Amino acid sequence: MPLVIVVAAIWYLLLPVAEVATVRRGTALSAVYGTVRIEPAFVVHVRAQNAGFIHLADQFSAGRGAIGKSVEKGQLLATIADETTARQLKQARADLAAATQRAALPLPSSELLKSAEDSVQRLEKLAALSNVPAVEYQKAKSEANRLRGVVETERIERDRNLGTLEDACKKLEAQMKNSEIRAPIDGLITNIQTIDGELVGESNELFTVSSRKNYVRGEVDEEDVGEVKPGMKATLRLYAYRTQQFAAHVSSIQPAADPETQRYTIVLELENAPDNLMGGMTGEMNIITGTHENVLLVPTRALLVDQALVVKRGVVQGRTVKVGFRTLDFAEAINGLSLNDRVIVSDQDRFRPGRLVRQRKIDVVGKTTAP
Repeated sequence: MPLVIVVAAIWYLLLPVAEVATVRRGTALSAVYGTVRIEPAFVVHVRAQNAGFIHLADQFSAGRGAIGKSVEKGQLLATIADETTARQLKQARADLAAATQRAALPLPSSELLKSAEDSVQRLEKLAALSNVPAVEYQKAKSEANRLRGVVETERIERDRNLGTLEDACKKLEAQMKNSEIRAPIDGLITNIQTIDGELVGESNELFTVSSRKNYVRGEVDEEDVGEVKPGMKATLRLYAYRTQQFAAHVSSIQPAADPETQRYTIVLELENAPDNLMGGMTGEMNIITGTHENVLLVPTRALLVDQALVVKRGVVQGRTVKVGFRTLDFAEAINGLSLNDRVIVSDQDRFRPGRLVRQRKIDVVGKTTAP
């Protein structure tokens, strides 16, 4: 191989490599830019209902290591030891059992009442035959009536005592139930703010349970929110899925700005959500507000405001571009570029007009497609 060819080949290989994309025709979009975050639809903060030493359920004994585990509504998360209430409940149940057994026995004055009623019946027959004075019969009736009142009083007192003991048991059982910390909804444990055996106070926040269902929470600046309407289509790019773009539409617009950021919240609904979409994921969005058909499109990352670098016959050229509609991915080139121009899309600060470069053609999401 001639030396000149070898030198030329080496010289060519030493040239810097420029990643380029081709200007093409398509539909330009006018869009409102914003940021997005995947949020759980429901978040419940679980608090202690009483004070005591907490004991985490076995599934959550790892503490913060158990974050992310699934739970079902009503599942036991932890218990809070309350020995005083437990002792009181045990005694109250014993008292109730004893009172219930006593209530099964005849009332103390019931035998006296039965004897008095038998005596009344006997004296009634004798008085009818004039064998006993009528006054004896009346005295017997009065005694029977008095005993009926005594028996009724004893019955009322017995029932009142049983009711009091039952209420005491129910109250103590409710207090013991409050010591059981259970999942309020089906979902995932997203925070644990206690450790096994810790002394916790009443109303201390212990767990956070989030629903498995998520929604997309977008934020736009105040100067843009007026253009957004429910039902508008949107495109999303989540940082966890760098090579994918997702379709969505505006579900609602919250009527007040965030007091700290002064940005407005837009709720979106994904039309092609991935299976492993998780709360906390972030990204960017474009809410589509207008379209221009059959126009020149240049990757947005090829533009530095209104400047672009074009590679023609291996030489870098600078171009000033009049930009129309612009989104995260593409911008409309009204003039300054031509169809099939190759524009540099990365590391533009490494290249200057007039410099020779090698080219590596990529598509709009950064994958190499051709040398």
